[in-house]
Amino acid sequence: MADEFLESSTISFDPLKITRKKKVPRMAGEMACDEQVSDPLKKFEVQTFNSVIDITLSQLKTRFDSTNIGALKDMSLLSRRRIQEINRNPNSLPHDSFEKLCLMHTMIDRDILITEYLQFCNNFIEIESSVLLPKTLHGSFNNCEDQNDEECNIDNDHNFDMDDDNDDNRESAEQDKTNMASTLQTFKIFCTANLANVFPNLFYVLKLSVTLPVTSCSVERSFSKLKLIKTKLRTSMIQDRLEHLIKISCERDIQPNIENIIISMAGKSPVLNKCLIY
Repeated sequence: MADEFLESSTISFDPLKITRKKKVPRMAGEMACDEQVSDPLKKFEVQTFNSVIDITLSQLKTRFDSTNIGALKDMSLLSRRRIQEINRNPNSLPHDSFEKLCLMHTMIDRDILITEYLQFCNNFIEIESSVLLPKTLHGSFNNCEDQNDEECNIDNDHNFDMDDDNDDNRESAEQDKTNMASTLQTFKIFCTANLANVFPNLFYVLKLSVTLPVTSCSVERSFSKLKLIKTKLRTSMIQDRLEHLIKISCERDIQPNIENIIISMAGKSPVLNKCLIY
């Protein structure tokens, strides 16, 4: 596989250089013999490949341990693939679905959540078709004015068959490009169709699934911003001001409404009202 990638790639790779074996003199009374790896491929495997695999396995064990793997399994039912499976066969839903998730989030009623989930899966195709526009809005029909009814019906049946085949091929091609295990597409359908009030518990679980961080980068980034804002010289800052400054620093890509800010600042005092409102 590596040789095929090397042949098909347009990037030139320099071969690994074989360095001279370094001999370390053995001290008096030393019994151990530490031999360095001279083969560059073996050295890359030991120092790079094995290290990456070891770190990956340790991180997988840490992040997907027995305490949180149950909730993640329940959230996997919200993927497009599982929803389509439940749509075809509602009896295939496991009996302990959403059990671990509801134990972790006690504000969710498990029975109501399962009912909402089954209703959504049952109507998923209709909801998706009403939200997403088709590729072609009007089908192609032949002009039947100069033809008899039998020929017109035959041509229309042939056109419908061709359209169905094209739709099936298009759907299969789109599914190949779409991540069927992601819950983001389901969440977008919920937001577009305004289903938050129809399925409140299911929408809450969907929000949990799309906002759950995979890594701790966002948390570490927030603490780094906190250290930049609240330094040792400004330890007497009150909590409300600190929260506002952190929100401004973290959400600086959001464009604020300047008019609302001016009106809010003008209402603080009569002097600001005279200066800002004119």
